[in-house]
Amino acid sequence: MGTFSLLGRLFGAQVDQAGESLVGALVAFDPETATQVDRDALAEKIQEVARKFAAAKQDYDKEQNDVVVKQAQINQYLATLDIMVGQLERQEISEAAFNDFYAGIEEAQAQLPQEIEEAAEAKAVKDELDDILKILTQQLNSFDQVTSKALRDVKLAQSQVEKEKLKAERQAELSNLKSGLGAESTAVRKLQEIAKKAKIEAEAAKTVREITTKPQSQAEKMEAMMAQAKQAGAPAVSTLSAAERVAALRAKTQ
Repeated sequence: MGTFSLLGRLFGAQVDQAGESLVGALVAFDPETATQVDRDALAEKIQEVARKFAAAKQDYDKEQNDVVVKQAQINQYLATLDIMVGQLERQEISEAAFNDFYAGIEEAQAQLPQEIEEAAEAKAVKDELDDILKILTQQLNSFDQVTSKALRDVKLAQSQVEKEKLKAERQAELSNLKSGLGAESTAVRKLQEIAKKAKIEAEAAKTVREITTKPQSQAEKMEAMMAQAKQAGAPAVSTLSAAERVAALRAKTQ
């Protein structure tokens, strides 16, 4: 019987599902907890096999000891039989006693193969359980290696996701800030509208004033032009000295 056939006999369909549980743990919502649950289940299975192995080893030790005891007993019987042969020849014992002892040896010899077979079967079970225990132990070691790497990958991926989300949030914030650049302020637009309206009103008021202002008479115009001419013809009063005036004149020519 092969190792996995015995494993299946002992634990049923759970053995076939061992690999699936390892994969399922990695895609669980909480990978660390999920993998720990699977690891605990695998460790519990190892303990169960270890207990069965210990029991099988005890069975094998007993069966093997029975073989040794039976073989030693037969050897002792045969040694005694040699003595009894002499006793029979000397008529110290009856032939019936000799035949009875001889039959006992034959019975013991007939039992020996059965004892040997039972010891061999017990050894086979013990050895298979030992193989299973080694396989499960290796599986646990592999589980730890695979899940440790997988958990590191998951954490790295989650970190990358968080970084990308942060980048997206920052980009959105920058976009919102940029969207306000160059935008016309509502208050400024209102002020401009008020200024434009005031300018239009000022122009209108000037036009109205010009239209409604009484025109000057010819005499008034003459008086105004005469006053302007007198002001232009009056010599400018200089407060500079002669030397300062010469210096100023030279400065103009330089």
